[in-house]
Amino acid sequence: MGRVFWILILALPLLASCEKEEEPIILPAPGNLQTMAASMGVNYDNQVYVDFKTGTQKSVPYRSYDLAFEASGGGFRIYLNTGKFMFVALTGDTNMVAADSTGKVWRTETDQLYDDSTAFGDYRDASGVSKGETYIVDRGRTEHFGSARWRKFKVVEVTSNQYIIRFSNYNNTGVTEFTIPKDPEYSLMYFSFDNGGTMVDVAPKKADWDVVFTKYTFTYYSEPVNSPFRYYLVTGALLNKWSGCVNEQYRKDSTQLYVPFETFDASKLSDVSFNTLAAKIGFSWKDYDFTLGYVIIPDRFYLVRDTEGYVYKIRFYDFYDDLGNKGTAKFEYKRL
Repeated sequence: MGRVFWILILALPLLASCEKEEEPIILPAPGNLQTMAASMGVNYDNQVYVDFKTGTQKSVPYRSYDLAFEASGGGFRIYLNTGKFMFVALTGDTNMVAADSTGKVWRTETDQLYDDSTAFGDYRDASGVSKGETYIVDRGRTEHFGSARWRKFKVVEVTSNQYIIRFSNYNNTGVTEFTIPKDPEYSLMYFSFDNGGTMVDVAPKKADWDVVFTKYTFTYYSEPVNSPFRYYLVTGALLNKWSGCVNEQYRKDSTQLYVPFETFDASKLSDVSFNTLAAKIGFSWKDYDFTLGYVIIPDRFYLVRDTEGYVYKIRFYDFYDDLGNKGTAKFEYKRL
């Protein structure tokens, strides 16, 4: 026993000498200050997907889809296109023909897109199987009229590969069953009720965009539910929270340890509490003045960390294009 013990002791230096030394992590040098203009159009008809690393954009009409489905294998959430001022009501009835919206509560998405507060909510039972309850979907009173505005809708099944949905007109005509495939290379799968149901090509792959500039519904919770001022259509930037992107805002009037945009660098990142709130950038970087029009709020900037771990600081400086038309978010950004 003693001999074995001494052999082990003598071997320890040899084992230690075989350990691989830690390799230092060499971070790339900070990038140059760049500018970008994301043009939604004077009537905000387009939503613009932006990737800070490549400086690329993809622009699509915001009206092109109604619903967005989580694309990951374990995903089940469904989101309304609130740029169309969409709402949904849960009837509690599994019988689509009998389902009715009378007396039901109409809901839309929170601007931050909290996981536990989607308009559709969790339509599954404890085992993950759809309860098959019917929803009434309002496709938007400013976008659709007559019978085109309303749809009855339910999730028949959700698996790791697909969603099976069923929908009809409000008068129970045009009953359709439709399969929505999942593709984990994307954040969301986009669907329109038009033409009997269609898949729509909207966002780039989830690794290829960080934020989208778009129109969406903002809720003023201080206003009563039936107040005409409770829901507002606004324009701003929403985070690609499904890809692993995180963000934060820096405001001189409220951020502790505030550092101006010009001097904020990577050494300050340890003070940042990044989060996945979708509208952390949102629309609060601008305000409307009845004399001047849209003005940019000073001493306010934003941080976005992308899927690869790169952090960008972003500051807005205009909301007008070179011809003086509103709807173009101009900003400068730099990789830290």
